[in-house]
Amino acid sequence: MTIHHIVLLKFKPETTPEQRQSTRDSVEALPSKIPAIQSLITGKTVGHGYDAGVIFVFESVDKLNEYQSHKAHTDHRAFAAPYLEGTDVLIVDIESA
Repeated sequence: MTIHHIVLLKFKPETTPEQRQSTRDSVEALPSKIPAIQSLITGKTVGHGYDAGVIFVFESVDKLNEYQSHKAHTDHRAFAAPYLEGTDVLIVDIESA
């Protein structure tokens, strides 16, 4: 089974383009730090009230759980938090065969 971990984000209005890019760079570096991540893609969202999105791919729920508790993930979240609207994050996990 494959798990797609989808995260949609909304930046605070005062977040600069440079801060947005540094947040994207930080998330794009995660696969080199967290072996549980099979792959990921990042991009700007089109409509729906969010500014950016990330789709992570994991081989199992166990790998997703490994990622969620990994120090590199918690460090990234702490780094990105000042730039994000705290309650405007949508996370969906989809299991596919």
